[in-house]
Order: sequence, then structure tokens, then C-alpha cells
Amino acid sequence: MLQELVIQDFAIIKKIDVKFTKGLTALTGETGAGKSIILDALGLLLGNRGFSEYVRSGCKKARVQGLFSLEDFNRDFIQDFCQNHGIDFSDQSLIIQRELQENGRNVCRINTQLVPVAALKQLGQYLVDISGQNQSQSLLDSNNHVHLLDQFTSTRIKKPLSAYQQEYRLYHQLQKRLTNLQNNQQQRAQQLDMLQFQVREIKSANLLPEEEEQLLAEQRQLANFEKIHENLQTTYEVLAQNTTGIIDQMGPIVKAMQAIGEYQDEYKQITQELESAYYELQDSQDRLVQQLDLQDYDPNRLNAIEQRLQLLRDLEKKYGRNVAEVIAFGEKAQTQLQNLQQEQQDPQQLQAQLKQQTELLEQKAVQLNQVRHQAAQELTREISQQLKSMYMDKTSFEVRFTKQDYSLQGNEVVEFYLQTNPGETPKPLAKIASGGELARIMLALKTVFAQYQPIGTLVFDEIDTGVSGRVAQAIGEKMAQIAQHVQVLCITHLPQVAAVSDQQYLVKKHIAHQQTSTLIETLTTTQRIEVIAQMLEGTRVTSITRQHAQELLQLAHKS
Repeated sequence: MLQELVIQDFAIIKKIDVKFTKGLTALTGETGAGKSIILDALGLLLGNRGFSEYVRSGCKKARVQGLFSLEDFNRDFIQDFCQNHGIDFSDQSLIIQRELQENGRNVCRINTQLVPVAALKQLGQYLVDISGQNQSQSLLDSNNHVHLLDQFTSTRIKKPLSAYQQEYRLYHQLQKRLTNLQNNQQQRAQQLDMLQFQVREIKSANLLPEEEEQLLAEQRQLANFEKIHENLQTTYEVLAQNTTGIIDQMGPIVKAMQAIGEYQDEYKQITQELESAYYELQDSQDRLVQQLDLQDYDPNRLNAIEQRLQLLRDLEKKYGRNVAEVIAFGEKAQTQLQNLQQEQQDPQQLQAQLKQQTELLEQKAVQLNQVRHQAAQELTREISQQLKSMYMDKTSFEVRFTKQDYSLQGNEVVEFYLQTNPGETPKPLAKIASGGELARIMLALKTVFAQYQPIGTLVFDEIDTGVSGRVAQAIGEKMAQIAQHVQVLCITHLPQVAAVSDQQYLVKKHIAHQQTSTLIETLTTTQRIEVIAQMLEGTRVTSITRQHAQELLQLAHKS
């Protein structure tokens, strides 16, 4: 629950520090005194959007801080949140701080740990629920009714809802796959044709990884055959021609040096070098003979090589920068083709799987609906009792179920209906509830749901607008009843509601040095009598009015 709220330099609030207790707390005061501004500040701690206009005129930033103690019913939720966000939770309490600077920048902290605004919003759903004339519109939205019903029966709904949703996700996946197959048949046929052509074209080429380099080398040889042959022949003749060839001339030179090699080391060295050159030249001569014997010009082979190279270049333009990439492309296309061909065989199999999954999903839906239908009967009884206690005993509340296609929440639409007068046809809640009726209906729902929600504090912002007399008294008693389960804060202009509160604050304006500030004051019993008397009669308070106010407080204390 909310233990303390500190607001500084926020709108017309210079600084207030309010401590709250368990039970029902009433915030009273004239219209425009700043009661709703306090709720706007509290909303910042819950992750609501902040505006630079919130910063008090002349100040650089606004600051809001709240101290929350935890209850048994929301401790586990909050502990999990803190662990997931690395927040220290050792003292089992939370201090939430938010600074809003004049340039719109936010700084948020939970137990001194910096967090994003989204984290405050996530945490806020376990701390405070604010209900007002605008917020009550969520009750009118039929999309929320299934969640409210599930919330009412949370302990029983978890298992069947989880089982249903697990099967629904599988059902949805199969349905999506089958739909994609059916909708994309033409596209898939075109893709199949393309892949088949690509695989066939690359396979028919019988590519080898090093083939292109080898063909290019052979092409160079054949294209330069005459030049190569002529130079090989010339070289051979220079080396081996009788009497005038280099090798024949080397023979006498080597013999001459061998004859004097023993007389000096230098002669011996020269002799060895000449012998080595002589033998290498003989070896080169033999290899030249071999190369000349291998020379064979085939113009048909050259033409075949050029055609093959052209084919490789054509494939490389389509599928890759080189033969290796073309081969890799063909392998990938083959895999895609096999997968696509396999998927083409899937529709009948998918339809069979979907049929089987639908039957299983229907079984889980029946089990889920049984729990909800039973819960709806219980909720109807409890809401009817609450409405009766607020003088709406002629009003009939019911939960209606309408079949729909399978969705994550089930295969039935849940909607709340109301019959305000006997003999009339029940209508959806959104179509018949007036302001006063909606306030009582919301209180009836909140009274029932309060004991099932993992929320520590409920805030009612002038939801009692448009009611008076015994209905106002009933609304006050209903708020007090809710406050037995959770902390309740209410902004009210009704003396009947203020009288039943456990503590009452007066919010008022204070003007000093031509600047307006909002102040909040804890009221004593005597002060409460005076303020409630003013709420009864306005500024003209009489002894009779004070006596009436005192009686309201005494009756509230007795009840």
C-alpha cells in the first residue's frame, strides 16, 4: 500500500508530504484546489506520461516520491519484478522516485536503481489502480470483460487457460502455414520452375572447381602455338647444332680447364662451374626435345576451349563471380528445390494435422468455457448482491457468451449485460449505464474484484459525481467495505463518503506573494465536522448543519 507521497514543484504544488494509512482515506476540498493534481503526480510514479507543463512555474524540475509497503497478495509479483530488473528488495518495501525536468527529460528510480519509464508502468499495475469518470470507460469496453471475469476466478482459470493457449499457438501456426501454402501456389509454382531451370543448367555444365584456370592456360598455349614452336626450335638449334652449337663448343672448353685444374684452386673452381653448366645445358637440350615432340596444334581443340570458357562466363554472369561460386549457387538451389518440393507435398498432411489440432483445441476450449460459465454465475450473484446494497435491486446483471472464431483468449466473447428496469431487454453495459449507475456498477465490480486483484491501493477520483442522498450513503459504505481488503483513497465532494473514511484530508489553495500553492491538511475530528458541514451546506454553516455532520461521523463510526 501507499505509505507516503512527497510532491515538490509539481504544477501549483510547491511541496507536500502526505502519509497514508490502511483503510479508507478521503481527500476533500473545493473544486480547483488541486486534488486531481495530487493524483496526476501519483500517476507519474505509475508510469503515466509526463509533460513539461507539470513543472512548477519558475522551477527547473518537478519531483515525486512514493513509499510503498507490500502486502501478502502482491509481494510475489513485485519480488519477481525486482529480481528481473536487478533491484534491491531486501527491506521488502519500495521507494519510487521520478524527476521531470522542464525540458521534458525524465529520471526514474526504484530503490535508488535507475529504470526506464516503461518499468514504472509495469510495476504500477501491482501497486495502484486509479478509477475515475474517464478510467471507468474500461468497464464499458467489452474487450476487457473476459479479463475481468478471468481475474475474478484467477485461481481456477490459470490451468485451463494455459492449456488452451498452448494448443491455440500450435493451431495458429498450422493454420498460418496452410494459408500461406494456399495463397502462394502460383508464386511457388514460378519459384519451382526457376529453381528447376537453374539446377538443370548448372548440373548440365558438369563444372569442376579448377577448370577455368586450366582452360585459360591451355587456351594461351594453343593461341600462341607458332610463336612457342618457333622459339623452342631456335633454342634447340643454338644449343645442339653440330660443330657450331653451344654444347658442342663447350666440350673442348671443359677439357681444357680440366687439364689445368690441379695447379690452382681457382682453376679447379672454374672447371667445376663449367662442368655444371655443360651438364645443365645437356639436360635442357633433352627437355627441349621432349617439348618439341609434344607440340601438336589442334584448331578444333582451341575452338572447343573457347566455347567452354564462354559457357563458364555466361554462368558466372548469372550465378557467381567464379566457377566455385556457381557450383555453390547450384547446391543451394538444389536444397531450396528439395525443400519446396517437400512443402508441395505438405498441404494434405497439414490439413490432417490442422484437423487433429482443431479437435484437441476444441476440447481445451470446452474445459475453459466450463470454468468461465461457472465463474459467470458466481460473479452474477455477487454483483447482484452488491447492486442491491446500493439501491439497484431492480437491476439485473448477467454475463453473456457468444461464439467466435478461436483466439488466444478462447472461442467465446464475454460481455456484461444490464437490465435496469423489469420488463426491459437486457442491453450491453456500455449502452445503458448513466453516470450515477456506472459509478455504482463500478463500485460493485471493484468490491468483488478487490479481494482477487494483486493491487495494494485503489484510488477513486470523483466517481460519485451525479449521486446524492441514500445512494451517496451506499457508495460511501461500499468504499469502506472495499477498504477492508485493500487501501482505498478517494477524491469526493459527498459528505456521506467523507464521513465513512478512516482519515480525511483537506486540500486547499494558498496564495502568498502573488503565487498560488496547494496545501494538504490532516483533519481532526472537530475539523472534520466543520468541513463535512461545509460539504452539506456550502459556506453557510449553521449549528444544525454541524449537528448533522457530527451525526454522519457517529453513524459511520458505529457501522
